[in-house]
Amino acid sequence: MTNKTGILALIVALIALVFVIARPAGHETTPAKQETVFDHVMKTHTIRCGYATWRPALYKDLQTGDIKGIAHDIMEEIGKKLDLKIEWPEETGWGTIVEGLHAHRYDMICTGMAESAGRARAVGFSKPFVYAPQYLVVRSDETRLKHSADLNDQAFRIAVLDGEVFSLTAPIQFPKAKIYSMPQLTDFSLMVQEVVLGKADSTGVGMSDYVHYNLSNPGKLKLLNKDEPLQVYPLVLGIPQNDVAMKTMIDAALDELINDGTVERITRGYVESPDELLLPAKSYANMHP
Repeated sequence: MTNKTGILALIVALIALVFVIARPAGHETTPAKQETVFDHVMKTHTIRCGYATWRPALYKDLQTGDIKGIAHDIMEEIGKKLDLKIEWPEETGWGTIVEGLHAHRYDMICTGMAESAGRARAVGFSKPFVYAPQYLVVRSDETRLKHSADLNDQAFRIAVLDGEVFSLTAPIQFPKAKIYSMPQLTDFSLMVQEVVLGKADSTGVGMSDYVHYNLSNPGKLKLLNKDEPLQVYPLVLGIPQNDVAMKTMIDAALDELINDGTVERITRGYVESPDELLLPAKSYANMHP
C-alpha cells in the first residue's frame, strides 16, 4: 500500500511538471507597469516644480518671498492650458537639480534651464521657450584680453558656478585656462564680484545678468565679446527622460503660448532691453499658403 501511494504521488508530481513546462509564455506573470510622471500628473491633476533661481527666468521677491520670473509665469499659463495645478515645492541648486528629478521629489524642472549636450545625458528637455545669449565679462580696466579666444591661456582664471551650464562648457571652450568653481548656491552677483575684485579674470553671463548688474554697479565690468555671443542657449523645461507623453503635453502647451503671443508678452515684461533674451519663431512663421 505504501508503494502504491508513493508511485501515485510521483505520477501527480510528473503531471504537474508537464503542465508547468507546457504552459504558454503568454500566461507568465507580467510585472506591474511602473507609473510614469505623466501618469502621476494625470492622477493628481498637479505638476510639482523643482527650481533653481536666476533672474529674470525665475527668482524670489525679496520683500514678499513670492516666486516670479519668465519661467514661473509660463508654467502658470501651462497649468491653465492643461487644467492642472502648478506647485513649487522645492528650491535647489544647479548641481543637484537633476538628481531631485530622478528621485521623484518633483515632476519637472521649471526654472528655465539652458539646454546643453552634457545635460541631455541626464535629463529630457521641452522645446525652447526663449533663447539666452551668453557673453564673457571682464573688469572695465582689462587691457590684456581683446577677444574671447585670448582667454584660452593658463595665465587667466575663469569663475564658474558649480552645476550651471557655463561650468560645463568653459573647460571645453577654454581648456588651457584655469577654472575657478564656486559653490552652486552662491549668488550670481558674488560670482561676478570675483571678477571685479581680481580673483578671476572673466566669467560667462547672460545679457540679462549683465544688464541688471550694470544698473546697480555701473562702470565696473565690460563685455569682452559684445559683437558676438559666446554661445546662445535654448532655455527649456526639464522633463524625465523617455517620458514621451509628458514631453508631448508640455510642448503642445508651449506651442500655443508661443503662437498666441503669451510668451512674448511675459518675456517683454521682465527684460530691460530686447536683446537680453531672443524669442522663438512662431511655428507657422515660415509656412506658405
